[in-house]
Amino acid sequence: ERSYLGVAYRVITRDLAVLNELPEGAYVQQVVADSPAEKVGIQKGDIITKIDGQQLNEKTQLSTIIAKKKIGDVLKLTIYRDDNSDDIDATLEAAPEQ
Repeated sequence: ERSYLGVAYRVITRDLAVLNELPEGAYVQQVVADSPAEKVGIQKGDIITKIDGQQLNEKTQLSTIIAKKKIGDVLKLTIYRDDNSDDIDATLEAAPEQ
């Protein structure tokens, strides 16, 4: 079994971030119903900028970090929404069967 947060995202590169006056990170395109992400209030349009204090970017991606974590691990996520950043804790769950 693999760990899972439950978001579909697109990487905001440094170039895109500068061009659109946004932070680098993972732009949330979709939140899976009843997923760990939905349970902690992550919304479509949020940008996950950090995991456990580590900046997300082209080299450090959300999926890579989550793949190294175990089911039940708690991640401290920094979420950018409406020009504000907030830290939230999300507990990884087992990925649903495909």
